[in-house]
Amino acid sequence: SRTTKGATTGAVVGGLGGLATGQSGGTTAALVGAGAAVGGVVGAIADAREKKQQETMAQQRAYSAAVARDKQKTAKAKAELQEELDIAEGFRITDAEIDEMSSRAETAEDRLKALQARRQAAIDRKKLLDEMEEREKEALREIERLEKELAELEGTDSNSVTSTPSSTETSSKL
Repeated sequence: SRTTKGATTGAVVGGLGGLATGQSGGTTAALVGAGAAVGGVVGAIADAREKKQQETMAQQRAYSAAVARDKQKTAKAKAELQEELDIAEGFRITDAEIDEMSSRAETAEDRLKALQARRQAAIDRKKLLDEMEEREKEALREIERLEKELAELEGTDSNSVTSTPSSTETSSKL
């Protein structure tokens, strides 16, 4: 125990202190006794503190377990009560009410499907337009590249429009 360890440590420290200061045998023995007493008290206090902490933790665990049991009992009782209420209400429901609710549910599901289809169609149209715009951009880039390439090969300005010479242009050159 900490009490025994404290008393032993105190006795050793007291004895060493008495020897180190050159005290007589009686004084050293008194210091050993005093050290043992002080060490024992300190150890006893530490033991008491640890025991109190353990008791507190045990009480907290017991309280938590009791609370958990109470919650479990309450939940079970609530579930049983709800089941009884569901059974009682089930006896009051008619086949006509079930048929009506089934019809309403199907109508709602059909409306939902129609709205989802409209939404998807709008998304598809937007994607298609984006794809067409991208195709146009790619074609225009390729047109520009080919026009520049052909202009360089023909030796003309890439900004001019390439056309076949008219007959008047041909005759004026001759």
